[in-house]
Amino acid sequence: MPRFRYTALTTAGRDISGQLEAEDRTAAITALQLQGVLPISAEPDTAAARPAHRLRFRRPRTLPGRDLVLISRQLARLLQAGLPLDRALSLLAGLMRSPAGRAAVAGTLAQVQDGAGLADALAAQGVFPKLFLAMVRAGERGAALPGVLTRLADFLARMEALRQSVLSALIYPAILAVVAGLSVGLVLTVVLPQFEPLFQEAGSRLPVITRLVMTAGDIVTATWWMLPPVLVGIVLLWRGAMRRSGFARGVDALLLRLPLAGPLLTGFDTARFARTLGTLIANGVVAAAALPLAAEAVGNRTLAAALHDAATRLRAGEGLSGPLERTGRFPVLLTQLIRVGEESARLPDLLAEAADLLEAEAQRTVDRLLALLVPAITIGMGAIIGVIVAAMFLAMLSLNDLAL
Repeated sequence: MPRFRYTALTTAGRDISGQLEAEDRTAAITALQLQGVLPISAEPDTAAARPAHRLRFRRPRTLPGRDLVLISRQLARLLQAGLPLDRALSLLAGLMRSPAGRAAVAGTLAQVQDGAGLADALAAQGVFPKLFLAMVRAGERGAALPGVLTRLADFLARMEALRQSVLSALIYPAILAVVAGLSVGLVLTVVLPQFEPLFQEAGSRLPVITRLVMTAGDIVTATWWMLPPVLVGIVLLWRGAMRRSGFARGVDALLLRLPLAGPLLTGFDTARFARTLGTLIANGVVAAAALPLAAEAVGNRTLAAALHDAATRLRAGEGLSGPLERTGRFPVLLTQLIRVGEESARLPDLLAEAADLLEAEAQRTVDRLLALLVPAITIGMGAIIGVIVAAMFLAMLSLNDLAL
């Protein structure tokens, strides 16, 4: 009998994984549901049958946000129009622009035609996040799949718009920084060497600032070819170090303590957490199971660990606002609105309101920082060029003094 690897959520909200034997994927999912857990994925265990020498290319961990938005929104519209699920997926495959998205929808269609439910078919593709799968499964259980997909699309579109706005705002400062670096490098490697024959006779009698600038130019001219491999090496070392959980947690904890970056990262991550948790609870996922899923939407490992600690206390019978407040990691605005939501039974609405407020404040902070960053880069580049020009003029004046 085939073996399946599965991941699931217990009623207490804990992730579990393992293997079981079943005739097919549907039977495996049914067996998990009979055990009283929420299945997330169940895939055939083919590791033993896979040749060891076979070259495999790594699949993307999840689909891009724009593909997830398109899949959820268009599928919701097609189902609301009364189309059966397999016909809706067939049309959706033709709407997908990216090859990865088209392959994921086509694979889902094949699983559905074999008798699998939508959530199980999506999970089998291995490119849909747990949050996406949990909400689809909740929609299937509540017979409200089109509505859940619509709310999921709105949520994902909002997250993608926020990410794109930050990236777009960083484009101009990044281009300016690159141009500034190239300009300084051009002056040091092309312009300065033109003056070197004039200064050779003066030697040590040149001003100190001129000698320092000339030395910097010589170093850059002699070692510029080392810059690309050094940068690649730094990136590879950094990525390798960040795969070590201890190092990554230390870096995340340090980022939260930085004067400007800390509050900004906290604001964006807590806003994402609040919106994710509110969306899950609004779609029928119980808080104990929703909290670990919402913690996965948080990029900072220190904040995610605090959320998992809060989830443990929630399963022990405490509320949500108290454990979050005791961690000391989350804004007072968030914990107070959660407290009011728990007392008034309006937790999803107040979580969405908290997310709106935190996103707006974080976006204002980004705008202020970027407004300061562009002039800072310009002033810095001007200062460096000014020092180089001053060094050249001082050298010219010293040569005139020597000639006299």
